[in-house]
Amino acid sequence: MKLKYNLIALSFFGGLLVACNPMEDIYNEIDSEGITITKTEEEYVLVKADYESIAKAAEADAQTDEEKSLAKRVASDLALNSFASADKYVPAILANLYGSWGKGSTVGVTYNYQEDVSETLKKYSVVSAYTLNGDDYKTIWENNFLSPSHAPNVEIPKILAARMEGAKEGDFCLADYMYDLNDPVEGIDYLNENFNSCTAKQPIEIAEWTQVCVKGTEKWSANVYKGDGSAELSAYKAAGEVENYLITKPVKIESADALLTFDIVFGHYNGDAFSVLISDKYNAGGAFDVSAWTDITDYFAYPTPMESGYTDKTNVGTYSLKSYNGKNIYIAFGYRGAKDGVTTTIQLDNVKVTTSQPSQSKPYNTLFQFTSGKWGAYIGNDVVVVTPADYDAMGDPGKNDNFSSSIKATDYLPVFLAQKLPYAKEGDTQVVLYKYYDGKTTVAMADEYLLDTTWKLNNNIVRHEKETFLHNGEKWLFDPTITVSMTVDDYLYLVKWVAENKPAYLDKDYPDTGEWWFGASSHYKNFNIQMYKRTGNDPEGLVDKEDEQKAEAYLMKQIQVACGLVLSHNYPDAPTQMNGVDLYYKMQAVVYDGTSYSYEFRYKSLGGGQFEIAGDPVKL
Repeated sequence: MKLKYNLIALSFFGGLLVACNPMEDIYNEIDSEGITITKTEEEYVLVKADYESIAKAAEADAQTDEEKSLAKRVASDLALNSFASADKYVPAILANLYGSWGKGSTVGVTYNYQEDVSETLKKYSVVSAYTLNGDDYKTIWENNFLSPSHAPNVEIPKILAARMEGAKEGDFCLADYMYDLNDPVEGIDYLNENFNSCTAKQPIEIAEWTQVCVKGTEKWSANVYKGDGSAELSAYKAAGEVENYLITKPVKIESADALLTFDIVFGHYNGDAFSVLISDKYNAGGAFDVSAWTDITDYFAYPTPMESGYTDKTNVGTYSLKSYNGKNIYIAFGYRGAKDGVTTTIQLDNVKVTTSQPSQSKPYNTLFQFTSGKWGAYIGNDVVVVTPADYDAMGDPGKNDNFSSSIKATDYLPVFLAQKLPYAKEGDTQVVLYKYYDGKTTVAMADEYLLDTTWKLNNNIVRHEKETFLHNGEKWLFDPTITVSMTVDDYLYLVKWVAENKPAYLDKDYPDTGEWWFGASSHYKNFNIQMYKRTGNDPEGLVDKEDEQKAEAYLMKQIQVACGLVLSHNYPDAPTQMNGVDLYYKMQAVVYDGTSYSYEFRYKSLGGGQFEIAGDPVKL
């Protein structure tokens, strides 16, 4: 059997194919002259690139969110489905692969197909994802988090009502937000700088704050995103070494409860660049001597570094200023790096000297649904939502609180479900909702898992083997030949037909399960053509007792008629064509002559439940 996966593979093995098939020289010559030819490829197996091409085409055709979701799944699941079906999208693949093949050419295409999923999974086929931002929190209060006094179930529906215009009944949205288990306690802020007043991409300029460039000229500059500012510095574009200190204004400490705290982000981390210094002796405007400052860098907890991308904004905790009570202090935030050395990006925000405990907010998510004209937290129990804490517990997924093509959900969710549902029983299913980064955006996705001995992805993917596509002279079309097999009910239908039309041919010993007009038996699930059985049960003398060859031909003809009756009974509304191509059925049955053999009988649909024999029986 010749397998053809793509044109590159065919070209690579060209010399070998010529050696194996002399006709290939002729085909190549015809191809080069642009002449249409008729050829047959026994099997072409769709590859990843094919599924990706089909996904793009299907997404362009999609009219609804559900259709778009099905289109995208073709690429992620490497399987076609009810929307992105083979008859609609495989012809374009074949046209690209076999451009010179013409009328009468056929290709047997093998591909994966995702059958219809459960109603529960369909329910979550389209879920929007929304992350609360600085502007959203500002509509609530001055903090960039929610808390018991500003509960997610109360505040987030208001935000979604403004942000998710056009929501329809039953729509879902997975909302991500920051939440503190405790309400903030009011205290005294001796210093509170969020850099929101600074001009984007310009050096930080705040009254009484100073910057000291010990090496290089790079300065802390304002990074402003959606109105939320921070002080940022990196040596990535520096000319050489960088050593800079951003120094606060003097702060008078008047409480033994005073604390220093701030938020920080590390970006594209390749080494330590950040430091925190404190002094109660610094003379603003005077000489800067690092050795005269106290280094308190290691008293804080920092986010886990990432070689690519940025960490979440993280509060570093607090440093007690009790020993400085009654004194004026300065805080210096240092950066040391070099263009050819450490270039880590540092983003500094929310610098506070306060008697208040800083927020211990952490990321959370909640599933909301739009019902009766408003958003509300979903209270159903038919889905498990993976939370930020769950991603963190898994390890790598916690870096961005999502899965991706490199961090696969199937590598983590089976263990997650085993821990989440310890009392689940074999055969149970569970829908899981999670975040997935597709290379461009982060979206909400749902999968269904089935508990066998372990939890496994229940993707309903089956393999369709060598479905025939043919060229009609203008384009490639799916050849709608439907293959079915005789069942117990089909054999029993024939027995009942004989009871009504040829009762003399019912099996005398087993009239409820066997007959000899066709030789069908629902008990044995076959057609019996043993000559001594048939000649001994032939009241009309239709079987030729003298010529066994003629007798066998007659009996096989009877089986063809029988299978046609079954098709008429089972498919009364079968059309004559599908996709502009004549519709054929192949009926497979077991024939017994002392040994069991499988045969295939082919029929052409004439419409209205009528079928015409097309060709001789084929032994399989």
